[in-house]
Amino acid sequence: MRRTAPLLLLLAICCTPVLCTGKKKLLETLSFDIKPSGQITHQKIKLENGVTCVFTYAAVGGTNEEWSMSMKKTGKTDYKCKVERPEQASYLYFMSFAISVLEHHVEKVEVFDNSGALLQDEDYEITKDGQSGIIAIVLSLYPQ
Repeated sequence: MRRTAPLLLLLAICCTPVLCTGKKKLLETLSFDIKPSGQITHQKIKLENGVTCVFTYAAVGGTNEEWSMSMKKTGKTDYKCKVERPEQASYLYFMSFAISVLEHHVEKVEVFDNSGALLQDEDYEITKDGQSGIIAIVLSLYPQ
């Protein structure tokens, strides 16, 4: 049985219609508080060129936590959207979360635990909606 994980440190998505080339440049950052209300909440970064990264989540447990969201340009038309709790482990339980990047397709997803270790494919499931570009990830603390 798969369970939603109570831990999440970093979610990174590279949206790449072509191969990544060029120098990395930070384009936009956003700091926000995640409140453990259980309500579905959205955070969004929209760049001047219209590329938009949206993080949708519902979390419970613990207290408010400061998180950040950033988008980097990694190539001529390539972007990386990252959501993380900087410098600390999270004590929130994410009931659900999804990330979408509008105007691009998602090529790569990386999920890290509180210790910074990259999770293996069997530790989470990815659901893609080809129409909307939404990526939903379900983590498991109890891999089979």
